Amino acid sequence: MNSIPISVLLLFSSSDIGGAERSLSRMALANKNPNLIYGIATFGSYGHLSNWLKSKSMNCNCFNYKTWKLMKYIYTSKPDIIYVVGFRLSVFLRFFCKIFTKNIIVQGVRWNPSSKSNLDKSFRLFERFFSFLIDGYIVNSNSARELLKTISINKVELIYNGISNFQNNKISSSSKNYVITLANLSRRKGHVEYLKVIRNVVQEIPDTQFLFLGHDNLNGQVQQIITDQGLSSNVRYLGFQSDISNYLAESSIFVLPSLFGEGCPTSILEAFSHKLPVIAYRIDGIPELVSHDDDGLLISPGDIESFSIAIKNLLLNPNKANQMGIKGYTKVKKNFSLEVMTRKHNEYFLGLK
Repeated sequence: MNSIPISVLLLFSSSDIGGAERSLSRMALANKNPNLIYGIATFGSYGHLSNWLKSKSMNCNCFNYKTWKLMKYIYTSKPDIIYVVGFRLSVFLRFFCKIFTKNIIVQGVRWNPSSKSNLDKSFRLFERFFSFLIDGYIVNSNSARELLKTISINKVELIYNGISNFQNNKISSSSKNYVITLANLSRRKGHVEYLKVIRNVVQEIPDTQFLFLGHDNLNGQVQQIITDQGLSSNVRYLGFQSDISNYLAESSIFVLPSLFGEGCPTSILEAFSHKLPVIAYRIDGIPELVSHDDDGLLISPGDIESFSIAIKNLLLNPNKANQMGIKGYTKVKKNFSLEVMTRKHNEYFLGLK
């Protein structure tokens, strides 16, 4: 047993809030191990993330993208371990800490960096030559672990996301035909392409309502397309919502239209926790969560027609959708609890000291 608790600084690269920020912050909040103390910080400014954490009664240090503020904080607070989520920030920290401090650096890889994007190509190239400067990686999908094992000399630890909020009594809402998506609007999340799917669905089932929840990182592009395509009566963009339970409870299907770069999407676990079937592309870590034709439907990447048919089939077969949702609920409650996620992180960090 450690007489002095190990301090872990959970450091995010920006002030945005998505699945990674929610799941890891909840993990830190759920920690009951007296041998570990978690702190949370962001290299970004005060904003969505810090406000959300404040609503959870947790402090968030914000460095306003000032390198000197971050360095000063590391010098004065002296965290034993820095658990950094963000590739560019980890590049700086591993050189800084290797030269000036003795902090242990662990990089959280919350996506599968296998795409042809410039970020992913840079990540793979850099880690191939400089992974020796970091003390380890924590990934949340086996797809990311297998990739990193081919390019890194360091141990890669797989810890899936976990949740604690399970909706035991789901509101019956199949007659509403609500299809919900929880994802910040971005190119990677595929909202623009998803609107083509929606157009196909509403031609056959015109009363279907599609709900978009998340921050807008596309500067109104999605909303403009919704208007231009005459979909305003079928698609509602609701922005970021700190409490998503009611929206999930009133929906009948969950759709994640991401095109690449997914690890273990927290949104899928949240959908399953509310007994919703999941429809998504068969990419990255998603097949590790969703079993095709059992608790959801997986579509070949880019197949707009099959994606449209999948949504229509579940809307027209609510009993099948409900059965899938129940199976997903059983799976996530058994295998993806916040308690397990927290325990595995604690074991990993304690093993580093």
